[in-house]
Amino acid sequence: EMELHQTQLKLIREQTATFIRDLGALRTEVASLKGKQASIEQTLGISHGKLAESCASFADRFEIVEKLVGDATIVQDGHARDLKSLKDSHEKHARGLEELGQAHATVPERLTYLEKLLGDSADQHAQELQALKASHSKHAQDLEGMMK
Repeated sequence: EMELHQTQLKLIREQTATFIRDLGALRTEVASLKGKQASIEQTLGISHGKLAESCASFADRFEIVEKLVGDATIVQDGHARDLKSLKDSHEKHARGLEELGQAHATVPERLTYLEKLLGDSADQHAQELQALKASHSKHAQDLEGMMK
């Protein structure tokens, strides 16, 4: 029984030594993780208090963004009304221009008319000039005949 007791005691000591060794390793790892966490928090500029402030700041910024989006929607509605008004006005003027275009001759039609008018006028002037020349020649001959 004594042997059993000593064996159990030896086993307990070994387990305690292993436990103490593992506990020391865990403490080292926890200390290392705390150091890394502090380093990360410092790098990111956050800590528990700052994180709460950051969340509040984020909420404030989000409210501002929501207000801007709401304001932008109001402005956009105004722009939509203005655009519709401009489109309606444009359509009205386009219809008026189309109606004017139907009432007036096109440029090629006008040019053809002017060319015909000028051509007819030039032909008429040429005929009148020929008639005047012929009349002048006849009068000149008559005058010469009288002078003899």
